[in-house]
Amino acid sequence: MKTSKPPIFQHPELDGRPFFFEGTDKEKPALLFVHGFTATTVEVRQIANSMNRIGYSVKAPLLPGHGTTPELMNTIKMKEWIESIDSAYLELSQNHRSIFVFGESMGALLTCYLAHKHPEIKKIFLFAPALRIDGLWQSVFLWPFVSYVYKKHTDATMLWQGYNVIPLRAASQLYKLQKQVRKCLPAIKTDCLIFQGKKDQTINADGAVEVFQKLGSKKKELIWLDESSHCILLDQELSKVVEICVNNMDNL
Repeated sequence: MKTSKPPIFQHPELDGRPFFFEGTDKEKPALLFVHGFTATTVEVRQIANSMNRIGYSVKAPLLPGHGTTPELMNTIKMKEWIESIDSAYLELSQNHRSIFVFGESMGALLTCYLAHKHPEIKKIFLFAPALRIDGLWQSVFLWPFVSYVYKKHTDATMLWQGYNVIPLRAASQLYKLQKQVRKCLPAIKTDCLIFQGKKDQTINADGAVEVFQKLGSKKKELIWLDESSHCILLDQELSKVVEICVNNMDNL
């Protein structure tokens, strides 16, 4: 008996647009949130809202090619994702003296890249950094022949928005980003907190260990989450994650 495939775009009714919410405490740093590959800002909105409620200004761009169609995403290059978060960072820096950056999955890689380019960033928070994805290298050879493939693991019950397919040309750009980030990790000195779910079936969790080991930061910590899957920022340990992040805003 054949099982039906999930919709290509999950939860279109949710609001995945870019957002910015000014905080009530101007002395607090502004927070920049970067969502993951194939996702939208829905992925980071809950934690951003939690931070905004306690006074932080929060901003999240929608990465190019996301929230549209897999076909459009396949036209996007790695440099466009980098330029998007760099632009968001520079916009925030116009009115905020200090900025902390939070990144989920590919967003964690982009966060590392941003910290390398802007060493004035004081703290970064990485969630399931996608430095290792088993089989991703194949996308380099497959994309000229296949536009996209369905993901092996999807969860329609999770309030996550994005593509349930992997646009293969875009995936080859993610593979390129992995190589670039791996090179720059030792030069990053920014304080860093890394979270990795033990139930992650999307990436190879050894990537989080590699990020931790290769980061040049003097202050860094890797936290394992027993009950979390790949999308930590929407999973059942989110409240615990928020609490840890808040407690480490001043001390890392």
